[in-house]
Amino acid sequence: MIKTNKLSNAIRYALLTSIASLTTNVAFAQETQEVEVSANQSSDVLIEDSLAEDSLEEVTERIQVTGSRIRRSEFSNASPIQVISGDFAREMGLFDAGQMLQNTNQASGTQIDNTFGGYVLDNGPGSATIGFRGLGAERTLVLVNGRRMAPAGVGGAPTAPDLNLIPGVMIQRVENLFDGASTVYGSDAVAGVSNVILRKDLEGFEVQGSYLQPKGDGGEETVLSAMWGKTFDNGFVSIGAEYMDRKAQSYGGNPFVKGCEERIWETEEGDIIRRYSGDGPLPRADDSCDIFPLTNRMSIPFWGSVYRTNGFTNVGIPGWSETADPTGGALGPDYGIPGWVNGDSDGDGIADVWFPDGNGDGYRDVDFQDPMYAYEQSDYFKSGDYRSRNKRYSLLLNGEYALNDDSDTLFYYEGLYAKRESPIFNPGAQIFEVVPASNPFNPCGDYGIDCRAGIGFPYGPQDVQPILNIRGDRDRFDIEVEQYRLVGGVTGNLLSFENIGLNNWYYDFYVSYSASEGTDSRPGISEERLLNSLYNTVVNDDGTVSCGDGCVPVNLFSDNIYQPGGGTLTPEEQAYLMVDRTIGTEVSQFVANGFIGGDLTTLPWNDEVVSGVFGLEYRRDEIKSDPNDVAADGLLWGYFSDQGADGARNLKEVFAEIELPLVRGAEFAEELTLTMSGRISDESFYDPESTYSLKAIYRPVDWFTIRGTKGTSYRAPNLRERFLNGTSGFASLSDPCVVPENARVTDPLDPDSPITYNPAEDTRDQGVLDACSAAGVDPTTLGIGDTEETQFTNFVSAEVVSGGSEELVPETSLAKTYGFIVEQPFSDDLDLTFSLTRFNIEVTNSIAEPSAGYSIGQCYSASGNPAFCGRINRDENQQISFVDSSFINIGLLTSKGFDYNIYYSQEFVIGEQNVDVSLDLQATRMTESLYDVLGTVDDDKGEPAVPEWRGSARFRVAVSDFTFNWETRFIGKGEEDDLGEFEEGTTGCRGLLNSAGTPLLCRPVAFTEDYFVHNMSISYEFDTIQINAGIRNVFNEAPPAVDPGGSFSNTNIPLGVGYDTDGRTPFINFRAAF
Repeated sequence: MIKTNKLSNAIRYALLTSIASLTTNVAFAQETQEVEVSANQSSDVLIEDSLAEDSLEEVTERIQVTGSRIRRSEFSNASPIQVISGDFAREMGLFDAGQMLQNTNQASGTQIDNTFGGYVLDNGPGSATIGFRGLGAERTLVLVNGRRMAPAGVGGAPTAPDLNLIPGVMIQRVENLFDGASTVYGSDAVAGVSNVILRKDLEGFEVQGSYLQPKGDGGEETVLSAMWGKTFDNGFVSIGAEYMDRKAQSYGGNPFVKGCEERIWETEEGDIIRRYSGDGPLPRADDSCDIFPLTNRMSIPFWGSVYRTNGFTNVGIPGWSETADPTGGALGPDYGIPGWVNGDSDGDGIADVWFPDGNGDGYRDVDFQDPMYAYEQSDYFKSGDYRSRNKRYSLLLNGEYALNDDSDTLFYYEGLYAKRESPIFNPGAQIFEVVPASNPFNPCGDYGIDCRAGIGFPYGPQDVQPILNIRGDRDRFDIEVEQYRLVGGVTGNLLSFENIGLNNWYYDFYVSYSASEGTDSRPGISEERLLNSLYNTVVNDDGTVSCGDGCVPVNLFSDNIYQPGGGTLTPEEQAYLMVDRTIGTEVSQFVANGFIGGDLTTLPWNDEVVSGVFGLEYRRDEIKSDPNDVAADGLLWGYFSDQGADGARNLKEVFAEIELPLVRGAEFAEELTLTMSGRISDESFYDPESTYSLKAIYRPVDWFTIRGTKGTSYRAPNLRERFLNGTSGFASLSDPCVVPENARVTDPLDPDSPITYNPAEDTRDQGVLDACSAAGVDPTTLGIGDTEETQFTNFVSAEVVSGGSEELVPETSLAKTYGFIVEQPFSDDLDLTFSLTRFNIEVTNSIAEPSAGYSIGQCYSASGNPAFCGRINRDENQQISFVDSSFINIGLLTSKGFDYNIYYSQEFVIGEQNVDVSLDLQATRMTESLYDVLGTVDDDKGEPAVPEWRGSARFRVAVSDFTFNWETRFIGKGEEDDLGEFEEGTTGCRGLLNSAGTPLLCRPVAFTEDYFVHNMSISYEFDTIQINAGIRNVFNEAPPAVDPGGSFSNTNIPLGVGYDTDGRTPFINFRAAF
């Protein structure tokens, strides 16, 4: 059998029944003693049974508990803690820390994993983080073996530890603490602490291997590990190595993703339809895929877009065609343009649209659902990563050496090295650069034709704007992150303290150093070189074209550019335009921590020992980024500049903890314990801050416990929030103050007629108009001026700048938990425990990075906040030109709710065979997840990312060497605060009638339904070999789907909520010890 110690044998069966249970008063954090503990029931009962067989020395040995540095001979804790068994997690097909943690009920809010490959993330693409209680990863502290894990990542300024760098097979257990713990662990422990305990219970060799295969194509995961350990008279040493490789899975290969972003609608009659209906008939039925972003088109001023149709035209521009009346319906079929016919978009028998049918086949000439134009329906896009590849190498060293002296001096050390490689393929970046009329390749320019003459409005040479995709441009990222961590320390007894009447005193001192280096490299088109070519290309006397020394003429109108899925450059264009954007990020952390602890005194009324701990900690965090010129100056076309981050900070802290066993063994007071702790933190850029914690346990009888905690926490601005030098880029934003297109009136037959405002066609809310006026902008004239510079739409490309701030102040928080635990007292033949915990966390001066869109929405909204108007600049034409998105202190965050747990365990004898059965039921209910942003309050509770309910049920049966596990996870329904109005004529309901025979009304789906997913496994263990096989998502349950306009999602699946996106996934795991 796999070797375990006496204590773990006594309680191993209970621990393995739970991956994430709320404990009653159980969990061991630091490695003072190597123990496994039940996550499910009172440890006092289990420990007493075990210790009865052990020696007196083992009975009096003390250990440390997660959330405290006091060493106890009793296993009690007032804080809500859950324990995740590494063995059980692997039995259920979870082989890395990110999966283990993000499947817990307390992991609410958006959790980052490798489905976020195309997003700009604090830690960079390919990372995985954990955030408890909906408060974000920056407010959840991650420890490894009880000591702080440093941030790592790419992108200039990572903020949180990367869980992908923790070797999953080497995890013995994870202990999660769910209250503020700054008094014990320092800054960042606001929503809680996740303490990952790595294995060191090895004697001899052990090898493990696992493999899983998701449904669909791609996503296979292979994990191989080898470990060796040896126990000596004076200590032990263990080493291990792990290799993990999870293959990428494409959009086309995922079982739940159609390979495109579908439009999903809720009708007024309660039906859900998936449909995208365009203007004009097509030679096939309507598709459900969204057509945007449209590509392979060209925008002509005072007209709109025409589309590439090689060898054909319906508007007189060779190779280009129109899809609708460019005058918005004013021309109509009577204007005399051949091939334009009537269309009935709503199916009421009345012509309401005119579409071009230049070839006379009765269908619209341009099919927007064709991959030629609907980029996300192309094979090239579908081959992009839905889940990016993640490959990891890990090395681990653990050891202890005892001097065997009278003071029990023990030296300990550990080392961890991990490297992650995450290549990401994320196609979709578009190019839409203006090509001047002087460019010889411009079809509407000096060397082309008068493009507007074909519709009766001759204009002459014009600048045009092709909108297209180029393969290889900003669509591949190469991410590498490596981190090493060294720890060395010494602990022992302070026998000299006995001379002054202080017994059982000990000390513990360690230093740790972590360093990470990440590299993010991606190729793309140089904006400077592209502009140089487009604006300087000329026709030479011999008919050739050139653009100067070292420059290559780039033809953005050649046939090779306009292909489904994006075009390709010529080899000469490729060599000239493509450059690499690279940024290196180094993060280091040094920690020196020392404390002493022991018996302070005894209480005069019960002779119980008062214990205490007193300590000091010094920490230095440092970050240095090294972007190349392409990254620092934003030289890639359409990509932001990133100047990285540079800086360092020091924290000097002093802490203390005292525990008072006020009552023991009295009638109606079996136990009454009060624990007090405090810490003073002096951060190099801020005034010292103090935090405190009070924890109480009251057990009137041995089967009923009442517990509660109250404490403050502290979080200084992290390295990103303080030292980010700044990122800058141009973003497409919507300006609500610009007169909308449908409220503009002009004479389509007179191109010189002025544009006027028609308030009857303005659908904007009056509150928006009032907010614009209050900000000094006229919403009835903006964008319809009498010059070309003052005529523009509501979509604007504006510079958005973000960065760290020296004006930030630290966050502070108050966390309160209280609840009770009931253990049935009626029978020794079964264990039955129920616990309830109420949590309440309030964070003040919370730090956030408001997006540009959020700032605009807050400024120009009746329910918004005018304070954000100061972050928006407009140019001389009153068009938005600049938005400040740097970090600010926004106000209050809250997280409130309840945790529930029921645990049942019993041993039966069937025939002569012992059968162990256990059932673990858990649930978390969020009652508030509030954001008070400078006075604007929003409660996210009940939205898709923060559902009100999460739960799980785990059933386990063990018979001899066989074990069967069944797990069900539950994520409750959610809906956005504003579901929108039911409207007529949307692309979902156009042409459809309701039961009354009138046009059907619908709105985007912005809600999710209750979700259940089921997992199972079977294990067999004989001698020193264990084989485990199972299936995740047994019934291939699809995640809820939302409309892209309804809720934050990726290909309709809400991101980071915890839904299974792999489908039915068989797995197998093998372990052998020698």
